[in-house]
Amino acid sequence: MTFGGLALPDSLELFTLDGLTALRALARGEERGVALFVPGFTGSKEDHRFLVALAAERGWESFSYSQRGQADSIAPRGIDEYSLQKLAEDTVTVAERIARGRRVHLVGHSLGGLVARAAAILRPDVFADLTMLCSGPGGQGPEHHTDDAAFVARHGTLAWWEHNNPLGARNEDEVFVRERAAASSDDNFLAMAAILRDAPDSSDELRETGLPVLVAHGDADDAWPIASQHAMALRLGARYEIIPNAGHLPNIDNPNYTTELLDGFWSSGEHKGES
Repeated sequence: MTFGGLALPDSLELFTLDGLTALRALARGEERGVALFVPGFTGSKEDHRFLVALAAERGWESFSYSQRGQADSIAPRGIDEYSLQKLAEDTVTVAERIARGRRVHLVGHSLGGLVARAAAILRPDVFADLTMLCSGPGGQGPEHHTDDAAFVARHGTLAWWEHNNPLGARNEDEVFVRERAAASSDDNFLAMAAILRDAPDSSDELRETGLPVLVAHGDADDAWPIASQHAMALRLGARYEIIPNAGHLPNIDNPNYTTELLDGFWSSGEHKGES
């Protein structure tokens, strides 16, 4: 059964991996490799439902998962359980479980980009490349999250959602997001807000891994400073792309273009690792 009653593409399978809920789509036709999508702050596996399905149509076995404390994934108690190190270790564990001898194409959205970057630095041998989607160098995320964290500490994640949506849930997507806020861990929210505020820039460490990197964002991304994303790409020597007709969620706003961009990056000759 889908979480929050959200309609999912027919090609997606639901499963659980060590308490983390996940989506999977088998490659259509000849398999070309495996991809893993990591969601961002207040997100979940469903944020990448379209990319997982579309990438599978292009021959990539694709997965997304909800990080610990997100939606219906396992939610240990205590803010320390949501450190960047532990979140990155989860990413590595999931990648190793799905790899089956292949290197994994890793995509992290927003805060998920910081988690994915930390995972790539921790175990570069597991990954073929890294895409940071609407994500920056660290410590430069949306400033309002400090106030959001203070509100959640007092009232909880559901009250935070209701405060920001006084008209309530008016469609299927908003019903889902409300249910996700209700189910997600307050400790997760508080810890991730701190990561967005305090995570150091580890661009040099990422560059030293030798992994190919793609930095991409929507042309109207209003959540993470575009200038910092571009500067990070230059520092990394990364490929840099702007996704048209998209804001901070190109995975939702323009999934077809985003998938084509990823497909081209994953297929490019610059890769040293095995797909």
